[in-house]
Amino acid sequence: MNQSAEQQAVQLRQAVSMAPPSVAEIAAHPVLRSQIRLPTPAIRMAFDVLANTALQRAPGCCFHAHPRFGKTSAIEVLVQQLAQTFPDTPIYSISAVWHPRFSELVFMGELLSGCTHVMSAVGKFEARRTRLINFLWTQAKARGSDRILIFIDEAQNWQEPQLTMLRDIANELALHHQVQLIAVLFGAPELAALRTALVQSNRIDLIGRFMIQLYVFRGITCLEEQITTMSFYDNAEVSEYPAGSGRCYSEFLLPQAYASGWRLQQEGPRLWEQFRLAAQASGGLGEVGMLWVADSIRHFFLDHIEFDHPGLAGTAKSWASAVARAGFKDSLGVTYFS
Repeated sequence: MNQSAEQQAVQLRQAVSMAPPSVAEIAAHPVLRSQIRLPTPAIRMAFDVLANTALQRAPGCCFHAHPRFGKTSAIEVLVQQLAQTFPDTPIYSISAVWHPRFSELVFMGELLSGCTHVMSAVGKFEARRTRLINFLWTQAKARGSDRILIFIDEAQNWQEPQLTMLRDIANELALHHQVQLIAVLFGAPELAALRTALVQSNRIDLIGRFMIQLYVFRGITCLEEQITTMSFYDNAEVSEYPAGSGRCYSEFLLPQAYASGWRLQQEGPRLWEQFRLAAQASGGLGEVGMLWVADSIRHFFLDHIEFDHPGLAGTAKSWASAVARAGFKDSLGVTYFS
Protein backbone atom coordinates (compact mmCIF):
# COMPACT_ATOMS: atom_id res chain seq x y z
CA MET A 1 0.00 0.00 0.00
CA ASN A 2 1.45 3.33 -1.06
CA GLN A 3 2.08 5.84 1.68
CA SER A 4 0.66 9.30 1.38
CA ALA A 5 3.01 12.25 1.15
CA GLU A 6 1.90 13.29 4.64
CA GLN A 7 2.79 9.87 6.10
CA GLN A 8 6.18 9.96 4.43
CA ALA A 9 6.79 13.42 5.84
CA VAL A 10 5.91 12.23 9.34
CA GLN A 11 8.31 9.29 9.05
CA LEU A 12 11.07 11.53 7.76
CA ARG A 13 10.44 13.93 10.63
CA GLN A 14 10.73 11.07 13.14
CA ALA A 15 13.91 9.78 11.54
CA VAL A 16 15.51 13.21 11.60
CA SER A 17 14.50 13.80 15.21
CA MET A 18 16.09 10.48 16.27
CA ALA A 19 19.32 11.11 14.40
CA PRO A 20 22.20 12.23 16.63
CA PRO A 21 23.27 15.81 15.99
CA SER A 22 26.54 16.37 14.16
CA VAL A 23 29.58 17.91 15.83
CA ALA A 24 29.04 21.14 13.88
CA GLU A 25 25.37 21.30 14.87
CA ILE A 26 26.23 20.72 18.51
CA ALA A 27 28.93 23.40 18.46
CA ALA A 28 26.46 25.94 17.04
CA HIS A 29 23.63 25.16 19.44
CA PRO A 30 22.42 28.13 21.57
CA VAL A 31 22.50 26.07 24.77
CA LEU A 32 26.12 25.08 24.30
CA ARG A 33 27.14 28.58 23.16
CA SER A 34 25.41 30.17 26.18
CA GLN A 35 23.07 32.09 23.90
CA ILE A 36 19.67 31.01 25.19
CA ARG A 37 17.00 33.65 25.60
CA LEU A 38 14.06 32.36 27.64
CA PRO A 39 11.07 34.11 29.30
CA THR A 40 12.08 33.39 32.90
CA PRO A 41 9.80 34.43 35.80
CA ALA A 42 11.97 37.51 36.41
CA ILE A 43 11.72 38.54 32.75
CA ARG A 44 7.94 38.11 32.79
CA MET A 45 7.77 40.33 35.88
CA ALA A 46 9.96 42.96 34.23
CA PHE A 47 7.85 42.84 31.07
CA ASP A 48 4.67 43.53 33.03
CA VAL A 49 6.33 46.53 34.71
CA LEU A 50 7.68 47.87 31.42
CA ALA A 51 4.46 47.34 29.48
CA ASN A 52 2.62 49.37 32.11
CA THR A 53 5.38 51.98 32.07
CA ALA A 54 5.08 52.32 28.30
CA LEU A 55 1.28 52.48 28.39
CA GLN A 56 1.37 55.16 31.10
CA ARG A 57 4.23 56.96 29.32
CA ALA A 58 6.09 57.18 32.60
CA PRO A 59 9.57 58.72 32.34
CA GLY A 60 11.42 55.60 33.41
CA CYS A 61 12.03 52.74 35.81
CA CYS A 62 14.96 50.91 37.34
CA PHE A 63 15.96 47.28 37.94
CA HIS A 64 18.95 45.95 39.81
CA ALA A 65 20.39 42.48 40.27
CA HIS A 66 23.53 40.68 41.32
CA PRO A 67 26.10 39.64 38.69
CA ARG A 68 25.19 36.55 36.62
CA PHE A 69 21.49 37.00 37.13
CA GLY A 70 21.02 37.51 33.39
CA LYS A 71 20.41 41.25 33.13
CA THR A 72 21.94 41.67 29.67
CA SER A 73 20.17 38.61 28.28
CA ALA A 74 16.94 39.84 29.86
CA ILE A 75 17.26 43.15 28.03
CA GLU A 76 17.54 41.29 24.71
CA VAL A 77 14.37 39.30 25.44
CA LEU A 78 12.49 42.36 26.70
CA VAL A 79 13.44 44.41 23.64
CA GLN A 80 12.00 41.68 21.41
CA GLN A 81 8.83 41.29 23.46
CA LEU A 82 8.19 45.02 23.75
CA ALA A 83 8.84 45.50 20.03
CA GLN A 84 6.09 42.97 19.33
CA THR A 85 3.73 44.59 21.83
CA PHE A 86 4.47 48.19 20.79
CA PRO A 87 5.56 47.90 17.14
CA ASP A 88 5.32 51.66 16.59
CA THR A 89 7.75 52.49 19.40
CA PRO A 90 11.49 52.82 18.65
CA ILE A 91 13.52 50.84 21.20
CA TYR A 92 17.25 51.14 21.76
CA SER A 93 19.74 49.49 24.09
CA ILE A 94 22.83 51.25 25.43
CA SER A 95 25.63 49.84 27.56
CA ALA A 96 26.71 52.41 30.15
CA VAL A 97 30.50 52.73 30.19
CA TRP A 98 32.46 53.69 33.27
CA HIS A 99 35.05 56.46 32.90
CA PRO A 100 37.29 57.88 35.64
CA ARG A 101 36.27 61.37 34.53
CA PHE A 102 33.00 62.51 32.98
CA SER A 103 33.17 63.98 29.47
CA GLU A 104 30.12 65.50 27.81
CA LEU A 105 31.60 64.84 24.38
CA VAL A 106 32.33 61.18 25.05
CA PHE A 107 28.99 60.63 26.74
CA MET A 108 27.03 62.09 23.83
CA GLY A 109 29.02 59.96 21.40
CA GLU A 110 28.19 56.85 23.40
CA LEU A 111 24.48 57.70 23.36
CA LEU A 112 24.59 58.17 19.59
CA SER A 113 26.45 54.89 19.13
CA GLY A 114 23.99 53.04 21.34
CA CYS A 115 21.13 54.42 19.27
CA THR A 116 22.83 53.05 16.13
CA HIS A 117 23.70 56.45 14.66
CA VAL A 118 26.50 56.21 12.08
CA MET A 119 27.99 59.60 13.01
CA SER A 120 28.50 58.99 16.72
CA ALA A 121 32.13 60.17 16.73
CA VAL A 122 31.74 63.27 14.58
CA GLY A 123 31.50 66.86 15.80
CA LYS A 124 31.70 68.74 19.04
CA PHE A 125 29.35 68.30 22.00
CA GLU A 126 26.53 70.60 20.85
CA ALA A 127 26.56 69.11 17.36
CA ARG A 128 26.34 65.59 18.75
CA ARG A 129 23.58 66.55 21.16
CA THR A 130 21.52 68.17 18.40
CA ARG A 131 22.15 65.17 16.16
CA LEU A 132 20.91 62.78 18.86
CA ILE A 133 17.73 64.73 19.58
CA ASN A 134 16.92 65.10 15.88
CA PHE A 135 17.57 61.41 15.32
CA LEU A 136 15.31 60.30 18.17
CA TRP A 137 12.33 62.45 17.35
CA THR A 138 12.50 61.67 13.62
CA GLN A 139 12.61 57.94 14.42
CA ALA A 140 9.50 58.34 16.57
CA LYS A 141 7.64 60.46 14.03
CA ALA A 142 8.52 58.08 11.19
CA ARG A 143 6.58 55.39 13.06
CA GLY A 144 3.79 57.66 14.17
CA SER A 145 4.83 57.28 17.80
CA ASP A 146 5.01 59.76 20.66
CA ARG A 147 7.39 57.68 22.80
CA ILE A 148 10.83 56.09 22.69
CA LEU A 149 12.25 53.40 24.98
CA ILE A 150 15.94 53.33 25.82
CA PHE A 151 17.44 50.51 27.89
CA ILE A 152 20.63 51.33 29.79
CA ASP A 153 22.59 48.23 30.72
CA GLU A 154 25.23 48.41 33.48
CA ALA A 155 23.52 51.60 34.63
CA GLN A 156 25.51 51.62 37.88
CA ASN A 157 28.35 53.06 35.78
CA TRP A 158 26.44 56.32 35.37
CA GLN A 159 26.32 59.02 37.99
CA GLU A 160 24.57 62.33 38.52
CA PRO A 161 26.09 64.12 35.45
CA GLN A 162 24.97 61.43 32.98
CA LEU A 163 21.47 61.24 34.42
CA THR A 164 21.16 65.02 34.41
CA MET A 165 22.13 65.15 30.75
CA LEU A 166 19.70 62.37 29.89
CA ARG A 167 16.98 64.28 31.74
CA ASP A 168 17.71 67.39 29.68
CA ILE A 169 17.45 65.42 26.44
CA ALA A 170 14.13 63.95 27.56
CA ASN A 171 12.85 67.43 28.45
CA GLU A 172 13.75 68.80 25.04
CA LEU A 173 12.13 65.89 23.22
CA ALA A 174 8.93 66.39 25.22
CA LEU A 175 8.85 70.19 25.01
CA HIS A 176 9.76 70.72 21.37
CA HIS A 177 8.76 67.47 19.70
CA GLN A 178 6.04 65.97 21.94
CA VAL A 179 7.97 62.73 22.26
CA GLN A 180 8.25 60.95 25.62
CA LEU A 181 11.64 59.40 26.32
CA ILE A 182 11.29 56.39 28.64
CA ALA A 183 14.57 55.32 30.22
CA VAL A 184 14.89 51.78 31.59
CA LEU A 185 17.90 51.31 33.86
CA PHE A 186 19.36 47.85 34.48
CA GLY A 187 22.35 47.53 36.78
CA ALA A 188 24.12 45.96 39.71
CA PRO A 189 23.09 46.48 43.36
CA GLU A 190 25.22 49.65 43.36
CA LEU A 191 22.22 51.35 41.79
CA ALA A 192 20.67 51.42 45.26
CA ALA A 193 23.72 53.33 46.53
CA LEU A 194 23.40 55.76 43.63
CA ARG A 195 19.76 56.36 44.53
CA THR A 196 20.77 57.06 48.14
CA ALA A 197 23.45 59.48 46.98
CA LEU A 198 20.91 61.33 44.83
CA VAL A 199 18.58 61.62 47.81
CA GLN A 200 21.39 63.06 49.91
CA SER A 201 22.21 65.52 47.11
CA ASN A 202 18.55 66.53 46.96
CA ARG A 203 18.33 65.41 43.32
CA ILE A 204 14.70 64.44 43.67
CA ASP A 205 14.22 65.43 40.03
CA LEU A 206 16.46 62.55 38.89
CA ILE A 207 14.92 60.06 41.28
CA GLY A 208 11.42 61.02 40.19
CA ARG A 209 12.45 60.71 36.58
CA PHE A 210 14.45 57.46 36.60
CA MET A 211 14.43 55.77 40.00
CA ILE A 212 11.15 56.44 41.76
CA GLN A 213 10.91 52.70 42.36
CA LEU A 214 13.84 50.31 42.40
CA TYR A 215 12.76 46.85 41.27
CA VAL A 216 14.75 43.76 42.18
CA PHE A 217 15.44 41.58 39.15
CA ARG A 218 15.47 38.23 40.87
CA GLY A 219 16.94 34.89 39.98
CA ILE A 220 15.22 31.52 40.30
CA THR A 221 13.71 31.57 43.78
CA CYS A 222 12.07 28.16 44.23
CA LEU A 223 11.72 24.67 42.81
CA GLU A 224 8.54 25.60 40.96
CA GLU A 225 10.33 28.40 39.09
CA GLN A 226 13.23 26.04 38.39
CA ILE A 227 10.89 23.49 36.78
CA THR A 228 9.05 26.16 34.82
CA THR A 229 12.30 27.54 33.44
CA MET A 230 13.58 24.10 32.49
CA SER A 231 10.29 23.31 30.76
CA PHE A 232 11.10 25.99 28.17
CA TYR A 233 13.92 23.76 26.92
CA ASP A 234 11.22 21.15 26.18
CA ASN A 235 8.92 23.55 24.32
CA ALA A 236 9.62 24.15 20.63
CA GLU A 237 7.40 27.23 20.67
CA VAL A 238 9.96 28.84 22.99
CA SER A 239 13.20 27.03 22.16
CA GLU A 240 13.02 25.79 18.59
CA TYR A 241 16.34 24.81 17.03
CA PRO A 242 17.17 24.81 14.19
CA ALA A 243 14.67 27.42 13.07
CA GLY A 244 11.71 25.83 11.32
CA SER A 245 12.55 22.32 12.52
CA GLY A 246 9.83 22.05 15.14
CA ARG A 247 12.41 20.61 17.54
CA CYS A 248 13.05 22.02 21.00
CA TYR A 249 16.45 22.24 22.66
CA SER A 250 15.96 19.02 24.63
CA GLU A 251 14.85 17.00 21.61
CA PHE A 252 17.73 18.22 19.48
CA LEU A 253 20.46 17.50 22.03
CA LEU A 254 19.12 14.19 23.42
CA PRO A 255 16.80 12.86 20.67
CA GLN A 256 16.60 9.24 21.86
CA ALA A 257 15.87 10.16 25.46
CA TYR A 258 13.32 12.72 24.33
CA ALA A 259 11.56 10.21 22.05
CA SER A 260 11.23 7.78 24.97
CA GLY A 261 9.47 10.40 27.12
CA TRP A 262 12.33 12.10 28.97
CA ARG A 263 12.02 15.87 29.47
CA LEU A 264 14.52 18.28 30.99
CA GLN A 265 11.91 19.68 33.37
CA GLN A 266 11.86 16.25 35.07
CA GLU A 267 15.41 17.04 36.19
CA GLY A 268 14.31 20.17 38.05
CA PRO A 269 14.18 18.66 41.56
CA ARG A 270 17.63 17.11 41.15
CA LEU A 271 19.18 20.37 39.98
CA TRP A 272 17.50 22.44 42.70
CA GLU A 273 18.69 19.99 45.36
CA GLN A 274 22.29 20.42 44.22
CA PHE A 275 21.99 24.20 44.39
CA ARG A 276 20.57 23.80 47.91
CA LEU A 277 23.44 21.57 49.00
CA ALA A 278 26.03 23.90 47.50
CA ALA A 279 24.58 26.86 49.42
CA GLN A 280 24.33 25.13 52.79
CA ALA A 281 27.64 26.42 54.10
CA SER A 282 26.78 29.98 53.03
CA GLY A 283 23.55 30.44 54.94
CA GLY A 284 21.17 28.45 52.77
CA LEU A 285 19.63 28.85 49.35
CA GLY A 286 17.58 31.97 48.64
CA GLU A 287 17.80 32.29 44.87
CA VAL A 288 19.99 31.28 41.93
CA GLY A 289 21.06 33.57 39.11
CA MET A 290 19.84 32.45 35.70
CA LEU A 291 23.35 32.19 34.27
CA TRP A 292 24.28 29.58 36.88
CA VAL A 293 21.13 27.66 36.00
CA ALA A 294 21.90 27.86 32.28
CA ASP A 295 25.55 26.90 32.78
CA SER A 296 24.59 23.89 34.91
CA ILE A 297 22.13 22.73 32.26
CA ARG A 298 24.74 23.24 29.54
CA HIS A 299 27.21 21.02 31.41
CA PHE A 300 24.51 18.39 31.92
CA PHE A 301 23.81 18.24 28.18
CA LEU A 302 27.51 18.13 27.33
CA ASP A 303 27.97 15.18 29.67
CA HIS A 304 25.07 13.20 28.19
CA ILE A 305 25.07 13.91 24.44
CA GLU A 306 27.51 11.10 23.74
CA PHE A 307 25.54 8.65 25.87
CA ASP A 308 22.01 9.49 24.68
CA HIS A 309 19.69 6.50 24.89
CA PRO A 310 16.03 5.67 25.60
CA GLY A 311 15.34 5.83 29.31
CA LEU A 312 18.15 8.26 30.07
CA ALA A 313 17.79 10.22 33.32
CA GLY A 314 20.04 12.47 35.34
CA THR A 315 21.41 11.51 38.74
CA ALA A 316 22.38 13.41 41.86
CA LYS A 317 26.02 12.81 40.91
CA SER A 318 25.66 14.16 37.36
CA TRP A 319 23.89 17.31 38.53
CA ALA A 320 26.36 17.83 41.38
CA SER A 321 29.13 17.79 38.78
CA ALA A 322 27.23 20.21 36.52
CA VAL A 323 26.61 22.68 39.35
CA ALA A 324 30.23 22.48 40.51
CA ARG A 325 31.59 23.26 37.04
CA ALA A 326 29.14 26.15 36.70
CA GLY A 327 30.95 27.79 39.62
CA PHE A 328 27.87 28.45 41.73
CA LYS A 329 29.37 27.49 45.08
CA ASP A 330 32.54 29.51 44.45
CA SER A 331 30.48 32.64 43.85
CA LEU A 332 28.58 32.54 47.15
CA GLY A 333 29.70 35.33 49.45
CA VAL A 334 31.82 36.80 46.64
CA THR A 335 29.62 38.02 43.78
CA TYR A 336 26.41 37.72 45.76
CA PHE A 337 24.83 36.30 48.88
CA SER A 338 22.02 33.78 48.40
